[in-house]
Amino acid sequence: MKQNYDIRVRTVHDYNEFVGAENLHLHVSVIHYDELPPIRHCRALWGVYGLFLLNDDSEMLGYGTGTYHYSVGSIVCVSPSQIGGVADDGTTFRRKGWALLFSPELFHSTDYEKKLPHMEFFHYHVNKALTITVSEQEDCEALFRMLQKELTETKRMEVMVKQIELILAYCSSFFNRQYSIESGTKCNHIVSRLEHLLEDYYTSGEQFSKGLPTVSFCAECLCVAPNYLGDLIRQETGDSANHFIGRNVIRRAKSLLLSGKSVTETAYALGFDFPSHLARLFKRMEGRTPSVYLKQASKRKA
Repeated sequence: MKQNYDIRVRTVHDYNEFVGAENLHLHVSVIHYDELPPIRHCRALWGVYGLFLLNDDSEMLGYGTGTYHYSVGSIVCVSPSQIGGVADDGTTFRRKGWALLFSPELFHSTDYEKKLPHMEFFHYHVNKALTITVSEQEDCEALFRMLQKELTETKRMEVMVKQIELILAYCSSFFNRQYSIESGTKCNHIVSRLEHLLEDYYTSGEQFSKGLPTVSFCAECLCVAPNYLGDLIRQETGDSANHFIGRNVIRRAKSLLLSGKSVTETAYALGFDFPSHLARLFKRMEGRTPSVYLKQASKRKA
């Protein structure tokens, strides 16, 4: 399948290097675009969470195969497995504002790890930035500066985590005020329904009796034909249903591996018949094996 993105942001360092920002932490990056040179247009496949407090409207952002609406003084939100941005045409532009990027691993083995997938402002059915008042923008910028100072100076992990949680709490309040989305609208959005289905599948332990979730199984649960589900997912995300489900599985695999589970234990916990099947999917989706992923993660921690 033709690649529909320009860069793959597996870590916060990947994005730092792309825009020319300093690497200050393994899992967290706060960027003040005003201090950087112009950056190149790109469509990114995100492997991290991102909050972008933008003070410009220089681009018409793509989001999956649709568009993402934002304006000056709004917050753009992205999460792992999403694809967005503007295709690289060789030109650059000057971005203004702030960005907070953090890896899912930051909240590994915490109660907050389970909350993140349920924060709706990160979901595909939300294709509009969070609008905020001038006063709220000033508050958010102050929080970004505080976190940036913590990253630059004392690097207290517990403080950084709490600061990010506070920023996310602000975003939740902005979302709840802005969106009075009817329940039917959310339920009818196929990507959100698939996300919830996969979450319920693994929460209830169905993988132990049914194995890996397949496109056919998900289509049946969602009451659509498999080919139609594939068409809908591609229309919304630009990706195949198989890849969408695969990325969800790999995200769970990373969490289990980092918790100390072996490749074999992780494979069986996710519903694979054999550990080699996990290794093959991991290599196809990530370009590296689970063992290499763990070695690289250990080196970054050292």
